Amino acid sequence: MNTIIDQAIDSFLFDLRVRRGLSRNTIEAYGRTMRRFSGWVMKSFGSEMNPAELDRNQIESFVRELREGGLGDRSLSAAVVAVRQFYVWFCADRRLDVNPMEDFEVPRFSAALPVVFDEMDVAAVLQAPAGTPQGIRDLAILELLYGSGLRISEVLGLGVDDVNTIANFVIARGKGRKERVVPISEPCARAVSEYLQTARPVLLKGRRVSRPGVREPMFVTARGTVLTRQGFFKNLQQYGLKANLVRAISPHKLRHSFATHLVENGADLRSVQEMLGHADISTTEIYTHVSRAHLKKVYRKAHPRA
Repeated sequence: MNTIIDQAIDSFLFDLRVRRGLSRNTIEAYGRTMRRFSGWVMKSFGSEMNPAELDRNQIESFVRELREGGLGDRSLSAAVVAVRQFYVWFCADRRLDVNPMEDFEVPRFSAALPVVFDEMDVAAVLQAPAGTPQGIRDLAILELLYGSGLRISEVLGLGVDDVNTIANFVIARGKGRKERVVPISEPCARAVSEYLQTARPVLLKGRRVSRPGVREPMFVTARGTVLTRQGFFKNLQQYGLKANLVRAISPHKLRHSFATHLVENGADLRSVQEMLGHADISTTEIYTHVSRAHLKKVYRKAHPRA
């Protein structure tokens, strides 16, 4: 049965995919929430209920049902965000004056602090790759992860022309296909330059790699194909072992370390937000908590009365 609300949800998800360019995982998560919302609407009010006729109290009943059904704080927050975004789209699409989700408070949850490596651990990881073509390539990737805070998908999505090793910046394409310019350090610029000049030609052996949307992908394998996340992850685990890290390493932990070290050394939060590509500064604020945890650790270690 293709009800009024199901038709609206289908159009909403289509808009997320085509106009806003959100990732498949994000769209699927929104879709799961909205199908659950649709089922609740039909169960509570019948299949002919129009989303425009629901009021704030009725939607709060849906949220209470989710909570009482055992949905965790984080998942509940994500569900409220999905329904709120649906109503933002729905009211604009149908030119409605009243949005029942306007100023609807998102349930707060206590986010776990991200795992961060100290500067000595990061330095050990950066020294782990060998001087082989593969190692030179992986060092360039590590430098981009830690030196610029890029997501692994952004690093592996780079084209050769996206990195400027003279002006020291990289053009990253993040979530929702948004582009941002991120500075790179001198060591990162050197690592990328060495990879492009020495290792990449050896890996390609004269072959040319093409990929839709990117004419010349930067990071390639010895088979002449584009390097995948899985392929790099296997190598990264070996570098973590070689560096004698106590905790397992991942690309995202290097990104966390990048942001935390910036905040600890005085970088302002807006600049960190811009470099990370966070749409909302509240996402970036987690690193102030990490920094405070670091200060407490330093205090307890250094102060005679701590």
